[in-house]
Amino acid sequence: MNTTYQITTDQDDIIIRFPRRLLDEAELVRLLDYMEMESIRRRSQLSADEALSLAVRIKQGAWQQVKTLFTE
Repeated sequence: MNTTYQITTDQDDIIIRFPRRLLDEAELVRLLDYMEMESIRRRSQLSADEALSLAVRIKQGAWQQVKTLFTE
């Protein structure tokens, strides 16, 4: 198969080489952010219910910090 990228490994690192024209920097950052989040999700020990509860608490805390911007 003729690909536009090369993948190699070096101890603990994975090295991917591809032409700059394939992705711009913003697209690459989004891709790497997604990969990092997926890695965190796979290692997570949270149940779906615990994750939902955490999300609700975060949302409530964020609202407490910014609600004066919208209610005054």
